Amino acid sequence: MSEATKSLQSTIIDACADHVIDEIQLPKGDYALGMIEIPKNCKVSISSKDKVRLLYVGKRNRPMFLLGENSTLVLREKIEIYYNTNNIREVMRLMFKVPQSGRLEISPNVKISLFSQKVSKV
Repeated sequence: MSEATKSLQSTIIDACADHVIDEIQLPKGDYALGMIEIPKNCKVSISSKDKVRLLYVGKRNRPMFLLGENSTLVLREKIEIYYNTNNIREVMRLMFKVPQSGRLEISPNVKISLFSQKVSKV
């Protein structure tokens, strides 16, 4: 797990301790992330005042965000997400795993870009 993933995951878990919507403001920069889990019954909003790029470095076509039961994830302003897939039709289903009781809200200002990273065997 990358340091950025550990740090963001820890922040989310701390924010979910009181089960209220907590706003997580990310500082400007680029973050290489693996899968981020939103615990059950947790409501988290992620945004930034400055440009933030979240680059998914996990396995291709696996969820970047995994929401628990009755959890909510809100992605707001100035966030760009780069997701590792070449499957344009299914990108939202692949990137976010949301149970029926979960809720995902993505602001129109959030930019989602696809990239295809092929790992060559040496």
